[in-house]
Amino acid sequence: MPDPLVSVVIPTYQRAAGVAQALDSIDEPELADRLEVIVVDNASTDGTDLVVADRQGRFASLVYRRWDENIGPIGNWRRGVDLARAPWLKIIWSDDAVTPGAIAHYLETAERNGVATVTSRVVIDYPDGATVNRYLDRPTTLTPDVVASELLHFPAGLTSSPGAALVRTADARTALQQELPPMCMEKAIGPDLLITYWGVFTGGGGVHLPDVRARFRAGDDSITMRSKRAVLSSCYGAALAHLISQSPDDVSPTTMRRLRSRAALDTMLGADPDVAIRPRRLSLRASVYDGYQLTRHWFTSHVLGERGI
Repeated sequence: MPDPLVSVVIPTYQRAAGVAQALDSIDEPELADRLEVIVVDNASTDGTDLVVADRQGRFASLVYRRWDENIGPIGNWRRGVDLARAPWLKIIWSDDAVTPGAIAHYLETAERNGVATVTSRVVIDYPDGATVNRYLDRPTTLTPDVVASELLHFPAGLTSSPGAALVRTADARTALQQELPPMCMEKAIGPDLLITYWGVFTGGGGVHLPDVRARFRAGDDSITMRSKRAVLSSCYGAALAHLISQSPDDVSPTTMRRLRSRAALDTMLGADPDVAIRPRRLSLRASVYDGYQLTRHWFTSHVLGERGI
């Protein structure tokens, strides 16, 4: 077969049904034999191997690797990305899915705009059957300041997950070599953000699509749902600060003030002080704006009944 254009990596552990859903969601007739699918299994014992074997004929290239022992989520991600042969990378978490033709659409957008990262809106599915659309509903050019500002919004205007993005494989490899505070690496909170936006912060630029191209499952076993807000916020803040260090002149003083203020607030709310960035100090302007965001979010979720992850 010709060299692949896109490598799809599906990291998993004990999620055979999720892997089946992720694989079944890949419908890319335009890419045909230019798509490589890689499932990296962290020593599951739930029949994931049989799920993959049953779908072997659906893809021109389907690679399955099961490790002899659980090497942790970040170790699994690294090995999966290292196996990728294509210049472009699409990660699908084992509890998520993509819409038909999504990968080809991401790729066409990246090539047409000459960018390193393409993100999109998503549908989030809840265990009770409720669904909600998330992230910016307008086409957006992604610059370091735009990404940082939108990630500091509450709820965030852009995804932190490569599950809703296409990125360059080389950028993902470099991003996964970076070290964040130990707790963030252990919980796998923050490295996902590095994968998604490394190319934007190192000069490659990005584009956000306003149409839904992925589905996320907000199950009780997901990292986002089971982690404290202050822990999530502080680890993603540490990752964002690491990204900003790659291009500090491209992020406005206002955004930096908001980042430091958010770190101070997270520490007050119970985040590990060793994780929250330094210097951290509450800013009156940033705190007022955060207060407005939180109040608006509380009103829409508790009074209007709107859902958000």
